[in-house]
Amino acid sequence: MAAALRCGLVTILVFFALWNGSKLPFYWEKHPFTSVDYNATHCAESVASAEGFDKNCAGIPTQFNLYRGFDWEAPYKVKADQNSFLFPHCAMGVCLDVLMVFALIFGSINLYHRSKIFFPIAFIFAIHILPVADGMPNSLANGAPINQTLAICIMIACCVGWYGMRQDFVRNGGEPPMDKHAGKLILYAWIAIGVLVNIAPIGEWGMILSSLGSKKEITGRDMPHPESGTDFYSRLNIPWIGKCAGAFVCFTTFMYAFDNYAVWRGESWRSPFNKDGPALFQLMMNPYPKTGDMFHQRPERWLEATGECFVLCIAASWFITSIFNPGIYKENILRSIVGYNNLCVGFDSPPARYVAMPLLVCQAVLASRYCYLDTLRLKATRQYLTGKQYWFGYCINTFFSVWMMCFPMLLVITAEFDSWSSTKIHLYLFMGTLFVMWLMIAGNVYEAESEDIDFGTRVWFGLFTAHTLLLPVVGIMDVLAFHPELPADKIYTIRYEHPHPPVPWPITAYLDYGWFLLLLLTVIFLPDAPPVRTVFNVDLAEKYGIAGEKDEMNVMHKEFGSEDVEDSSDEDGICP
Repeated sequence: MAAALRCGLVTILVFFALWNGSKLPFYWEKHPFTSVDYNATHCAESVASAEGFDKNCAGIPTQFNLYRGFDWEAPYKVKADQNSFLFPHCAMGVCLDVLMVFALIFGSINLYHRSKIFFPIAFIFAIHILPVADGMPNSLANGAPINQTLAICIMIACCVGWYGMRQDFVRNGGEPPMDKHAGKLILYAWIAIGVLVNIAPIGEWGMILSSLGSKKEITGRDMPHPESGTDFYSRLNIPWIGKCAGAFVCFTTFMYAFDNYAVWRGESWRSPFNKDGPALFQLMMNPYPKTGDMFHQRPERWLEATGECFVLCIAASWFITSIFNPGIYKENILRSIVGYNNLCVGFDSPPARYVAMPLLVCQAVLASRYCYLDTLRLKATRQYLTGKQYWFGYCINTFFSVWMMCFPMLLVITAEFDSWSSTKIHLYLFMGTLFVMWLMIAGNVYEAESEDIDFGTRVWFGLFTAHTLLLPVVGIMDVLAFHPELPADKIYTIRYEHPHPPVPWPITAYLDYGWFLLLLLTVIFLPDAPPVRTVFNVDLAEKYGIAGEKDEMNVMHKEFGSEDVEDSSDEDGICP
């Protein structure tokens, strides 16, 4: 009975997560009118136009995804801002539902550590409601403070959960072990938040089902909500900051799912939410090891730091562009070619470009260090590899390091309306990066023994290979179909034209963003490989330079492998 109940709850939560998640692409890409910018003349003309009624004229119906995807006409309109409220709020709802699904699957084990993410997101979710709490369902219940009550109850539940975490911390004399059950207060807080958060989708589906048999005439179907564009979030006028915040929440949810996978495999060092902190933080905490001390370096840690540096670059660039140059998100040549904003748009213009450049240089340094350590490991294990495996890995590591040092050139050769040549070079350099990354990962898979490649790795590598092959195909189709009749020096004349790529933009966007997300899972799914045992020594007996000059120390850096050294940490083994 308990198992059936748990399965039923998981099914419901997964459905709600998918339901809310299906709204996100429409909130991201569509730009419906509000009562402030409503163009009555345009909307009246669009009714009789050959292209049909412009759906932007209808504002935001309650079931925006069904309306934009299937022409479903909802009986109510939303007045809250789509960019600063609806998109991030929907993303937080998806995140909370996903976290609750994992809680139901794994139970109260490790719930303490999951609460570090769950309670802060739930608290922000509640606070986020308050500035627009007078909307639905309050407006449908004669102004009854329903939203305010729900928000306050969620915040109280979060406080109870934090108090429960404090009790568990004191009871265990520190943070509880990963395999320990959480206390009752934490469990009760999760249950309360789960119920409160999902009252909205339950009510929304109640509205949908009740309207199926209704023949009521929908008034104002061709106009936005009369109060839209005047709410608190609309007056802030920070649309892309809201979108960036929502995207960050979605990214956190995605990576958290694979954190559970890494813990389930018993390899917590692979976890994106490692208890020791991000890879960049771990490396910065020990930049200069003590001489004479033996320690173990996983090349994968430097590869993970490379990915984190790129994520930091993207996040910082999009945030800066959102503040100083938000117009580029609506008008850029990449959007005109493929129909959506890809990740490059965030750092293709100043001032974000000035922040992105040093971060990409740092990324190149981290990638080169990974190649150095991985090649050392490759040489140490050469006796166990075939000649093809060894030379493939050796050449790919070298090529990958050189390519990553050239990767910042993407910020020099930019995509612009005024230069079609540089735009094509920019795009083809990016497409080349897809294959270079794939070759680097393929080298690691090729070197591994088949028994070390588990089912999850095979699925991930297959998906990554498919995305790597398909994304350049659809990208080249879009580039070749982009106004071939225009000479390069006339491309700027179609700056304001609505994009019409031959490949539907959702397909290209899925392959594009999907490729990056799969790339960020590299460290989680790479086959097992031994760490590199490292010792730094300073030989004071050696002299350097011309006789008579000031003596200088010769620093000898020895990095080697051994079979007879036991690693005291959670490492799997040492290079033989």
